[in-house]
Amino acid sequence: MAGSSESTVGYIYKRKYSDGQVGDLAMRDHVIMKMMAKQGGMSGPAASAWTYAVRYGNPQGISGTFADAQSGASGSKGVAMIAARKKKYCVVTLDGESLSAAIDNRGAFLDLVTQETDGVVEEHGDALAFELFRDGNGWRGIRSSASTNVITLTVADDARNFKVGMTVSAADEIDGGTPRTGDTTVAAVDEDAGTITLTSAAAITSFADGDYIFRAGDEALAVEGFMAHLPLTAPVYLSDSFRGIDRGADARRLAGARVNDTSVSAEENAGLVAVKIKQIGKKANILALNPIRFWESSRRLNAKVTYDGGGVKATYGFEGFDIATPAGTLRAVSEADCPINRGYVLNLEKWYWKHLRAWTHFIRDDGGGVSLRMASEDSIEARGRSMGNPCCIEPGANGVFALPSS
Repeated sequence: MAGSSESTVGYIYKRKYSDGQVGDLAMRDHVIMKMMAKQGGMSGPAASAWTYAVRYGNPQGISGTFADAQSGASGSKGVAMIAARKKKYCVVTLDGESLSAAIDNRGAFLDLVTQETDGVVEEHGDALAFELFRDGNGWRGIRSSASTNVITLTVADDARNFKVGMTVSAADEIDGGTPRTGDTTVAAVDEDAGTITLTSAAAITSFADGDYIFRAGDEALAVEGFMAHLPLTAPVYLSDSFRGIDRGADARRLAGARVNDTSVSAEENAGLVAVKIKQIGKKANILALNPIRFWESSRRLNAKVTYDGGGVKATYGFEGFDIATPAGTLRAVSEADCPINRGYVLNLEKWYWKHLRAWTHFIRDDGGGVSLRMASEDSIEARGRSMGNPCCIEPGANGVFALPSS
């Protein structure tokens, strides 16, 4: 097993990890994930761990005549959505010699505080933040072409979804239901060229153009993010199923507003989505944009980017600019996790991340400490975990719009 060694973690230092500190470290630099409320208590069977109500219609017993009002009386319209609990793990190992070499750093054995531990927690948070903006299937890019081990992606910006050392797999279906046999690791990433170099593309049997590329083990196991809750194509009545509900019965109120026009600027599209949100009497407060689109919009608007540090806009400071829309003033934020070809108008008061145990945490199920002695080698192992899924109680106060892929 490849783990951390004395040569790679010779800079061990001491820190004690509480669940709160682990969660804060995991959310660092992810604006929307940091802003979203976290709510515990997601117990029960994993596939149906949390049921929550979405109300989308009032009683309709209204008329100019009493008789018609009485005969037309009906109840409120609402649905009960069922959110599954999605797990994500992180693991770090440290060999015994490295730990022994830190003996003068009192407490290091008990605290297991290393740069490697910080790194794996941050990567865990990166994975969750990435998934928050995606569709729940876990794919990170689509192969456009290949030259031996150099894979060109259909969307160049998706190259940043891969990291050197990441183990990847592939499938010809978006949910990875029948994955290609084999996997490999990422040897290099060129975000400017939109390519990733694999250690051995041939290790993935029948790997072909058009295949979806996943972090190995994520196929259809990611949390259901904004792409799932707010699809760019409106759900069709009797043809949709999301968390046990056919959202086609009232697509805007159950699956958000949408504008699919890549010829229009981000700020114009955001305003058009806001019109649709306001048309059903809702309000929004956040515009999430990929950093490239954020910069383009701020230049077009000659916007003054300001630093904000409180209220619904965040519990910590971040930069953005404001856009007046029919659905209210939107705080535009630069969000690295947002795809380049999407923009999201959000009301974050209507979202929360339901979870079991602490939002992210080190596993201490046996009542002991963070570290475990490995049975087959002179090393210890620390295991991190998250168990949850985002939920939206008022999809109609949110929306999505399309943007160019380059």
